[in-house]
Formats: sequence, structure tokens, C-alpha cells
Amino acid sequence: MIRAEVKHVPEDFLVRESVVVRTVREESATHRLVLLRKCGYTTMEAVRGIADALGIPEGSVGYCGLKDEDGVTEQLLSLPIAVPGSAVERLAVDEGECWYCNQHYGFSDAPLRVGQMEGNSFKIVLRGLDHGHAEGFFGRKKINFMFLNYYDTQRFGVPGGPHRSHHVGAAMIDGRWDDARRILIELGAPESQLAADWTGTSRDFFYRLDERARSFYPAAHASYAWNQELAGLAAVAAGDRALRTTVEGIEFTYVGDPADTARVMAAEYELPIKRQTFGTDAPVSRASVRSTVVQTVIEVSDRANDEYFPGRKRVELTFFLPSGSYATAAIRQLVAWII
Repeated sequence: MIRAEVKHVPEDFLVRESVVVRTVREESATHRLVLLRKCGYTTMEAVRGIADALGIPEGSVGYCGLKDEDGVTEQLLSLPIAVPGSAVERLAVDEGECWYCNQHYGFSDAPLRVGQMEGNSFKIVLRGLDHGHAEGFFGRKKINFMFLNYYDTQRFGVPGGPHRSHHVGAAMIDGRWDDARRILIELGAPESQLAADWTGTSRDFFYRLDERARSFYPAAHASYAWNQELAGLAAVAAGDRALRTTVEGIEFTYVGDPADTARVMAAEYELPIKRQTFGTDAPVSRASVRSTVVQTVIEVSDRANDEYFPGRKRVELTFFLPSGSYATAAIRQLVAWII
């Protein structure tokens, strides 16, 4: 369905986390805040590498949300105050296309926690635009856009790998630990090699992971079920106009008319989602809600000929999304609608 190239080069996809943190003086701080810039690594991979380099538990490195490995991303981390400031600048890896680096940001009297951030700001270059898309984008400076708030493919797998993280989560919830580890090994995820090298029981493997990594897979299972509910609403709202597509093995039902998006929101402006987290013992269920539709204002700029795709155009889009929403899900729907 999408007719534009996204993430052709990492610099085409810039993400900066938005989180308001109260800083304190160093003498009253319990944690040191650092700004992590990365490319080619997931947040969990970078956190694991940083913890190993400092010789501290992975769980003592705090963060607010997960950032993909595709693109250049910026987010805050919290480290125990005992970590020397001189060590922060040395927390860097450079492997060509895959790298991360850190710089001192400030001090806090509390660690960062998952879910604390307000959202993310994006600057994205769309490439390879044909004439229809170029006309649609080039005639606008700002686009007031509503889109269906699907969890996108990143929630269910890594680029180039099978998108089956939700199957790992389903097996964990059912207590099928051997199946969960087998599927995880096949994913090419940051934890896949660790799972392949593990010699103990499968359940013990998952419980040796950092709790945030362990709980990611059941959360993916809940996300997949939530997507299916939203797809049902979209199908009813759009009827014959519904756009059904499969992206990297994950099915979506989109609507091509903003009025249909509004009908989805009018029918159900939010849907419940039930997540299970795996702490030190039995899984714990936690219920919350998620908006079915998100609205944002997209600034259009830097319209030009595409240097990578001769005869095509490129355009830069800048916008903000609340925590939990996916820019790629928004862009895919925007490109379908703009023409």
C-alpha cells in the first residue's frame, strides 16, 4: 500500500524522546542522567552493553521507552550516582553503521521508569515519491492528520526477521516455556542468541532476563490482540472502502477517508488492553486503555528532487506523537490518504 521509501538511510528517521525530568543538585542526587544517541541498536541492546561496560546490573539502568534500531534516536537513561561522571563519556560503541554514545545530562533523585515519557518528536524524510504523492505533499505546509493508532510491526519483530514476538508472549502466558524459547531463537531479536546459548531450563532463561525485556513479549501478545479489535472497528466504519494489507507478516485494516477515521473514534475512542508482566513469580495482569485514533499536525518542508531515486521527489515531515504511538503507522496511512 505504501508508495514511498521510509528509512532509506538511518539519518532519514530522527527520533527524540520527550520527557520532563526534575533535576537536582549533585549532592542530593541518587541518579545520574545521560543522553543516549544511537543507531543500529535497540534500547535494550544498548542498555545491556552499557551495564556490562560499567559492571552494574542491567536493571539499574533506567529508561522511559524503547527506541528502534532503525534510524537515529535520542533518549534519556538514568544510572546510579555511584557511576563516575568520567565514565559516562566512555560509554560509546562505534561499529560503523551501528553505534551509540552518551553525554552527561544532569542529576535526579529518582530513576527513570518505563512509561514516564510524554511522547516522541520525529523528523522523517520520505523518498521515492511519485508525481501524485509529490503534488499532494508539495501543496501543503502543514497537515492536520488523524490516523488509526495501531501497534506497528516493530512491536512484533526486528527488521529482516520473522515478526512473531507475540507468539513468544502467548507461549509464556500459557506456560509453554520451551516453545517460547524456541520461537525466540528464530526471531533474530537481541535476546535470541542468549536463548540459543542457554543450557538450563527454558523458564529459568526468561527469568534471568531483565524484567523489562521479559515482559516485552507478553506485551507484544496483548498488542496484537488489541490491533485485531481496532481492525474490526475499521472494517465496520469503512465497509467496502476498508483497505486491508499485510506488512512484514502482520495484517492491518486501514481506512482511506478521514471521515471513516472519525467514525472509528466516534464508535470507540479507546479500547481496553490487558497486559501481563512477569516479575519474580507468577504473571501479574494490568488493565489499561489505548486511544483508537491519534491526531497530530505534520509540518512539511525540504521539498526537493530525490538524490537517491532519480526522477523522484523527497520531502521532510516533522511531527510529535504521544507515548506508545508509532510514526511508521502514521506515515503508512498518510501516504495512502494524501493522494
